[in-house]
Amino acid sequence: MPTARPDDEPFTTTEKVMQTFRLPRDLVAFHKDEANRAGRDLTAHVSRWLEGVRNWFGLPAAASSVLEADRKALRMERYEYVLHLLFQRSLDVREKGPGFDTPDVPARKRR
Repeated sequence: MPTARPDDEPFTTTEKVMQTFRLPRDLVAFHKDEANRAGRDLTAHVSRWLEGVRNWFGLPAAASSVLEADRKALRMERYEYVLHLLFQRSLDVREKGPGFDTPDVPARKRR
């Protein structure tokens, strides 16, 4: 099974590690429901979320580097920064309405 050496940059490997977490029952139920709705198993679902947090949800490098620079300038940890971004979006939605930037919304309704 191929593995990366500790000095490899970035650290990559195809090796899978078994890790156990203790989570509240309702949190597990929530994620199982989300995984089922998306047609994934729970491990794939949780891995997708954790990888998304790590790599800015697959945004292009140009976008993720701008966000990372902003996060550092604000002196926020990644979790707090994502909360900040969601809060900023909530302000836009409150002002402009849900789905205001959906591609099929006519430009005149986007104000």
